[in-house]
Amino acid sequence: MKEPASNSRSTMVAWSQCRGMLWGIAFLVSTSQVKAQYNVYHPFPDSNAVWGMVSGCSDMVLQCGNSIYIQNYFAGDTSIEGNTYKVVHEVVSQDAGGCCGPPEDLGPGFLRDDTVARKVYWRIPGMDADTLLFDFTLELGDTLGGLYGNTGLCAGGVFTVQSIDSVQVGGSFRRRINFSGTDPCQQTSIIEGMGSTNGLTACYATPNTFSILLMCFTVNGELLYMSPCGEPDLQACGEIPSTITDTSHNLGAVRPATPNPSTGLFHLSQAAEQIIVYNAQGKLLFRQHGNEVDLSAYAPGVYTAVVQTAKGRSAMRLVVVR
Repeated sequence: MKEPASNSRSTMVAWSQCRGMLWGIAFLVSTSQVKAQYNVYHPFPDSNAVWGMVSGCSDMVLQCGNSIYIQNYFAGDTSIEGNTYKVVHEVVSQDAGGCCGPPEDLGPGFLRDDTVARKVYWRIPGMDADTLLFDFTLELGDTLGGLYGNTGLCAGGVFTVQSIDSVQVGGSFRRRINFSGTDPCQQTSIIEGMGSTNGLTACYATPNTFSILLMCFTVNGELLYMSPCGEPDLQACGEIPSTITDTSHNLGAVRPATPNPSTGLFHLSQAAEQIIVYNAQGKLLFRQHGNEVDLSAYAPGVYTAVVQTAKGRSAMRLVVVR
């Protein structure tokens, strides 16, 4: 009886070793597949892509806040100076009229994905040149340039690459470059073929009291990504309620402040009882009244103006370029 027991033990040991080898092989194959996908550049979609964001602000003194939906979507192609761009339109939901004005992104514009250089460029109406939006060649220790660089429209901080990994977007693993921390709810990252965890063209803002968060990303109606933070808000990628801004037909539409972009001086369509201006990081710059906003003394960038008139209260983006 001892010999069969010995054989049984030998068989179990052999199977255990074999199983270990199989798991090892499976792990190597799985790792190789992920690495293979990671090493292949994943471009932005050709069409039917939607980015759904929630923008929020809070006033810690008054203990109140406000939030809006912002949605970007592809609306065909266009050619500018011999290059092909994706036309990006935007829809913004009704401002609920809280005690603060949620930040807005860069608005509608044109996106160009250079798949050879692995860089993505952006151009907004009124600008006669591209600006670097995403650079997927960055390595550890590198800092952001272009739109988010020291002289870019979203200037206001230095963003240094802290780590590089991959994340699953739909059925593939994409290169993810992280600029802060390890907590996914506090982390600012850019992901190949999708953009930033703050949104397609949102200025990076570390404080939770004044920032934009990408809630969902869909292509052809298929959900490929949703925010890992809190309850998923997929309405951001669907029909946005109480829409007040729709640029789906005319990227050159007249805006509440003109010209916009501007070298610093903006004219409002009507006099305001109060105008509160914030920079891209949510810092209060000044308060005033009237029908002009003068940012000539401030650096190029994206600013938010909360405007109070007799008809109500609204927030708008002001873009300074030079």
